[in-house]
Parts: sequence; structure tokens; C-alpha cells
Amino acid sequence: MENQIQKIKTDFSYYLGSWTNSYEKARVIGAFRLYEENGQLMIHITGSETGFYPGNWGSQVVKSHSYAPDTNDVVAFQTRFEMGDMEAFLAMNENKGLLIIAGYFTFKDEDERSNCFVREFFFKI
Repeated sequence: MENQIQKIKTDFSYYLGSWTNSYEKARVIGAFRLYEENGQLMIHITGSETGFYPGNWGSQVVKSHSYAPDTNDVVAFQTRFEMGDMEAFLAMNENKGLLIIAGYFTFKDEDERSNCFVREFFFKI
């Protein structure tokens, strides 16, 4: 008997679009946009003007995660950004209509900056 693996097409429509930080003086990310491109989920981030890495971060592929391998109920995402002197690992999940980003920031230079963790909350606009 041959094993058949069914590829499940995940519906990202709820998440697609522009999201903005719920706090106007955000520490890191001001806003982001989730979109599909060539069958992949992508994120484009704009750093907060009041944060420690302002401006355009560019775009990266986002990996989605569900509760189990045989389901397509997306509950979380992850992505990475390499930005010169800093690496950002972002873990995202949805709760009560907000997308929450937990960011782990690692600085590559040997200076006085500490690696840090920041959690920020976003609503869809």
C-alpha cells in the first residue's frame, strides 16, 4: 500500500494586510505588512522611529506553525532578520485579535549593548 501525503493549503487571509503597534512609542517595530508572494508568506517591517532600530527592515519569508503536524490551524509564525550589526529572531502569535511579536535581538559587535528581548502588540489596520 502506498502512503499518500496530502498537502494542506493554509488560509492566511485573516493575517494578510497591514498591522501597527498598539503603543505609539514602540521600542522596536512600528508596523509591518504580511503578504503572500510566489506561494510564500512574507513580512515587511518598518522599525519604530522611537526604537533602537528605526527605518525599513525589508522583507523576509515567514514560517507558519500549527498545533499539530496534521492540521492547518495556523497559531504562530517565526522569521529572522539579519541587519548588519544585529540579528533579530521574531516569534509571533495571535491572541484576542492582536498579533504579538516576541523579539530576540542579538548584537554582533563587541560593545556595551546587551542582547535583549522585547514583546510588542499589533492591531490590524
